[in-house]
Amino acid sequence: MLVFAMGIGVFYAVRDRSKKNIQNYYFGGRQISPIPLGLSMSASFISAITIIGFPTETYLFGTIFWYCFSSVFPTMISTCYYIPLIHRLKLTSIFMYLEWRFHRSLRIIASMLSIVTMIFYMANTIYIPGLALNAVSPLSLEWTIILTSMVCVFYTALGGMKAVVWTDAVQSLIMLSGSLGALIKATYLVGGMDNVWDALDQSGRLNAFEMNPDPRIRYSFWTVWFGVAVTWSGALCINQVMSQRYLSCSSVKNARIAAMVAVFPNIIFVLISVMTGCVMYAYYQHCDPVLNGVVKKPDQLLPYMVVEIFKDVPGMAGLFVSAAFSGTLSKKVFVFSTVSSGISSLAALMLEDFILPRKPDLGEVAKLTISKIIVVAFGGLVMCMAMLVNYIGATVIQFGFTVAGTLMGPLLGIYTLGLFFPWATWKGACIGQIVGTLFTSWLAVGGLVYPSPPSTVHLMPRSIDQCPVQDVTNFTTSGYFMRTFPEVSTLPEVESNLLYSDGSLQNTLYAISYLHYGPISLFVTLLVGLLASFITGANKPADANPLLFVPLVGSDIFPKKVLKFFRLGVPEIKVDDDNSEFLQPQDKPVVKPTKLITDNETVL
Repeated sequence: MLVFAMGIGVFYAVRDRSKKNIQNYYFGGRQISPIPLGLSMSASFISAITIIGFPTETYLFGTIFWYCFSSVFPTMISTCYYIPLIHRLKLTSIFMYLEWRFHRSLRIIASMLSIVTMIFYMANTIYIPGLALNAVSPLSLEWTIILTSMVCVFYTALGGMKAVVWTDAVQSLIMLSGSLGALIKATYLVGGMDNVWDALDQSGRLNAFEMNPDPRIRYSFWTVWFGVAVTWSGALCINQVMSQRYLSCSSVKNARIAAMVAVFPNIIFVLISVMTGCVMYAYYQHCDPVLNGVVKKPDQLLPYMVVEIFKDVPGMAGLFVSAAFSGTLSKKVFVFSTVSSGISSLAALMLEDFILPRKPDLGEVAKLTISKIIVVAFGGLVMCMAMLVNYIGATVIQFGFTVAGTLMGPLLGIYTLGLFFPWATWKGACIGQIVGTLFTSWLAVGGLVYPSPPSTVHLMPRSIDQCPVQDVTNFTTSGYFMRTFPEVSTLPEVESNLLYSDGSLQNTLYAISYLHYGPISLFVTLLVGLLASFITGANKPADANPLLFVPLVGSDIFPKKVLKFFRLGVPEIKVDDDNSEFLQPQDKPVVKPTKLITDNETVL
């Protein structure tokens, strides 16, 4: 897998050596087919976090099938509102919009938050395959992280976006093969799905339709559906990675096709991962490796099971590890796929938001060279952060969604203010983003530091009543820190009353499910942003730049009165023949428009 990824990078570096420009490097010349691009987008959100993280959550907390359908609604939002806007404005940096709509300061703040979010996410993603490879090889976790990081940086820096897209497409097939192999073999060993279902039913893990509205419940219909939907909206609509992919298509139509193609592999992979977690519980229902001391972290359960069930089948354990590594290489859910796309997009953000504003006269060769240097620098930073993830006291799924909800929710909030609320001012949006980020960060840190009450965690029962004496000297997992989830049966009543009294923060705000961080930060940002905008002097819709506004209802199938109502007083989209000065920061004069354009036409 490592050699294959490097080979793809070398191939595109040699083949496109005469096309030394930034558009070809970041966007593949804007001529990438929507089908492989859609698979690449899917691979960017199907990483080792999906392959290893979701089975772990299912094993510990029960069936959570709603995860796989939560991306459908955000995909509809991105295809209806954000993809036409991104193509219309040619947003090389997704945060250029914030400068045109509000102020440059918001663009810088948003870009920095996005960079921090992606660094944490990639570190989490690159850490997980380290656990898998560490389980099947003599390599230490540290060397696994170093090796993976170096390969990601190598082929991304050489090959650019075309190398990333085609590697992602091939790696999607590898991920599917590895995950299905583990699922089928484990199902066979436990005696079929009937036995799996019986084990889940007896342990209370058939809880996919938990309807308790209590926001402190870790997983319920409401926490999964709304929490994941908001987080996915941030990932699909205002993420530099996705923006870069959308602009790699030649038209809005092709970008929409790519976005819709990406949905189905996501659903399939998450379903496979959840089913793998179900089978994994049936396999270990009478001898939990964590409680038995065989492994130190729950996220090591699946790699350990794969090694165990395929010990007599040469190469199969390696195929599963290749699947996990494939996710890392592409960008957000398999190691290579996730990290390579993320590093490439971080380089684009740094170039567009921090370097070109200060050095606008850089030539194409200089831009390309700087981009590759940035790729190497971020690769090293992600590698160091991945080393630190080992000491975070949470599962990889919880850590990933906590970071995304805390930082991406406010970003989605200010974009929502800009697109749909013409009254919002840059001061109001800035205040809303700051308050939303600080408030949710406080909740997130409290939730990580203080364990939630047993009544809200709903950690499912596990057993070691039939564990044989095992030789575990070959399983090198020493040094892992595991956060202990308190259970009612092991927590003294007096201590429980002190820790989880009704009025304590630990039992109220800190106990809120981490999946709610995204919706909370979005709501706080919108509320505070609108209030601050009206207090500081709201904008007049009639003076708004129509190119930067998106009505909630804009289809021609509706009557003109309805369309006019949802424009909220904003003029129709028009632009001069010479429009180079039309899109400018809001502290500069805006050129008056004269000519109508459509959503499928571009401005720049």
